[in-house]
Amino acid sequence: MTQHTYDANAVLMGGGGSPAWKFEDPGTTRTGTIAAPPQAKQEREYDRNNPGGGDPKFFPSGDPIMGIVVEVQTNERDPGNAEDDGKRTFYIEGRYLKEAVRNAVRAAGAAGLEVGGGLSVTFTHREDPADKRSRKFWQVAYTPAGNAALMGDQPAPAAAAPPVQAAPPVQQVPAPVAQPAPAAPASVPGLPPGMTAEQFAAFQAYQASQQQSA
Repeated sequence: MTQHTYDANAVLMGGGGSPAWKFEDPGTTRTGTIAAPPQAKQEREYDRNNPGGGDPKFFPSGDPIMGIVVEVQTNERDPGNAEDDGKRTFYIEGRYLKEAVRNAVRAAGAAGLEVGGGLSVTFTHREDPADKRSRKFWQVAYTPAGNAALMGDQPAPAAAAPPVQAAPPVQQVPAPVAQPAPAAPASVPGLPPGMTAEQFAAFQAYQASQQQSA
């Protein structure tokens, strides 16, 4: 059912393409980041004697049934393969898996799968648990490339804080010196209340002048 695809440079340099993402058991979840532009490939009928080499699939109209091949960078490693770089091939084939991926892309507000986008794919269960050829049910989440970069391992650099300007020195204003209140004039015995000796002398002089003029 799967048509294998190979990277031209990998074939040239002796490689055979990245291993396929496998979802054999219900509950399996795989995550990764799209590493290369998705490719459209015609699906093939399953031939257990020749996996990936079955007859091409066609609609009743004669149009080819196309699937999508996506290279995904993952954290998975094959301990028996020292050259395993974690890249896996995700074959989006079959009506229901394509529908699940399409709905995830639409839910993310994206126009399609793109390099740098994040994929999380879960094979939840089968329609008939006893029949491994029965329909598979999927749960797919897609994160557009820009958002996936923001949620990566490297935190975004913090914005530089504006320089703190030193506050101008506070000028010390000397406190006003309290001026002593003027001393009340000393009272002289025999003077009328509130009259100083000078005022009393002037008053006496005035009275004397009035008596002389009388």
